[in-house]
Amino acid sequence: MNTHTKTARTGDTLNAAERRYEKNVARTEGSLRSWRTPQRRRLLVRLNWVCVAIMAVIVVAGYFWLPIMLAWLPMTVAICTVWTMLRTVIDVKDAAPARYLDEFETETLLRARTQALGATSGFLFVMALVLIFVSTLELGDGHRLAYTAGGLSILAFFVAAIIPAAAMAKTMEPQDADSTEFSD
Repeated sequence: MNTHTKTARTGDTLNAAERRYEKNVARTEGSLRSWRTPQRRRLLVRLNWVCVAIMAVIVVAGYFWLPIMLAWLPMTVAICTVWTMLRTVIDVKDAAPARYLDEFETETLLRARTQALGATSGFLFVMALVLIFVSTLELGDGHRLAYTAGGLSILAFFVAAIIPAAAMAKTMEPQDADSTEFSD
């Protein structure tokens, strides 16, 4: 069921979020056709989590050996690429206004956003406590600790962005309507 391909209202005006969503969907709906299968969507979700894990290893290793932080740059490009691909193949449903989602999708998205907020808030709170107490007690190397905590905090935001996109990827139909049409 594609609830987002046509204007949801006829005759009514759309609000700014709905116009933005329709513009984004119209811009990307024909993109990455071969990636719009359940297997490829699952692959993109896994690639996002792999990028987060590698980036976490890099940032923690950076505390002990600062030059490894240069590896952060290509990994940033990688995660931004796979996250953008994931959002494209799910038609940006992780940012869709409620009227473009069915009841199950709305419930899934709200639950995922709640999980993302909880995970990010909790992690950032821990990072703040670490920075406060470690700097107060003058433990460790200050600038390395700042890089590590900052990098981990950035990863928390990546995680918060991935959770709703990953949840919406699971709600998608097996294939787009265009790919299920058969010619006789």
